[in-house]
Amino acid sequence: MQDDPLKPGYNFDAHLVAGLTPIIEGDELDFTIDRPNGMKGYILNLTSKGEGTLFSGDQAINVGPGDLLLFPPTAAHYYHRKADSVCWFHRWVYFRPRAFWHDWLSWQDEQHGVYITRGLDQTTVHHLERLFIDIEYTAKSDEPYRSDLSINLLEQLLLRCKSLQPDVVSKPLDPRVIEAMNYMTQNLNQDFTMEMVASHICLSPSRLGHLFREEMSMTITQWRDDQRISRAKQLLVTTNYSVNQIGRIVGYTDPLYFSRVFKRKSGVSPKRYREQIT
Repeated sequence: MQDDPLKPGYNFDAHLVAGLTPIIEGDELDFTIDRPNGMKGYILNLTSKGEGTLFSGDQAINVGPGDLLLFPPTAAHYYHRKADSVCWFHRWVYFRPRAFWHDWLSWQDEQHGVYITRGLDQTTVHHLERLFIDIEYTAKSDEPYRSDLSINLLEQLLLRCKSLQPDVVSKPLDPRVIEAMNYMTQNLNQDFTMEMVASHICLSPSRLGHLFREEMSMTITQWRDDQRISRAKQLLVTTNYSVNQIGRIVGYTDPLYFSRVFKRKSGVSPKRYREQIT
């Protein structure tokens, strides 16, 4: 079994591995990665120097500095240093996603199963590369909570990558909706009503309901439940609290109702979700 993730034979049976692959023409890393069945997790890849080639023949795609690649588990891996480039340096993170990352892992431009974002400016590349480096060194460190810190940095990286997609619209939200969301976030474990939220921002319940649906494309109840379930998922992964305790922490006093909402939002029960992720 290979213990170097840059060499063939390494078993990526982990939730997060990160590194830099410095390929120079003729050196020991100058070979083709060929995984026709993909991998169990995702790989996020940023070219920092030189050029690489994905796929072959008519499907070949060349990438260079400032190009981002995201390989989903279903995508075939076939890539190498571009034939006429003396090197290809690329930073990468391999990871198993958490369920609530789903929307972050779908980009606008997809080619042959691989998501691609091209031609990022130097400032953006610098910020992204800093996150790649921080993830790598944090994951390899022996500091307390290194796993949680690494995941937190990865979430920042994925959010930045998603925000760079051309189809992400940065329309400013109505400040009253923002205030309503802040109120609900601060009182997520409380049994607040629409009237309480509306009173807090000096609107009638009907006006708040209409404005919230218009801005967020969902009702206040749907948004509240989404936030509660996202928080519950984090607690299921990062704590040893019982399912019933977690339900109470995020605002559900009835364990059966919590499980029902969780399954409706996630497709599985809280217990099954914990078993799948941990």
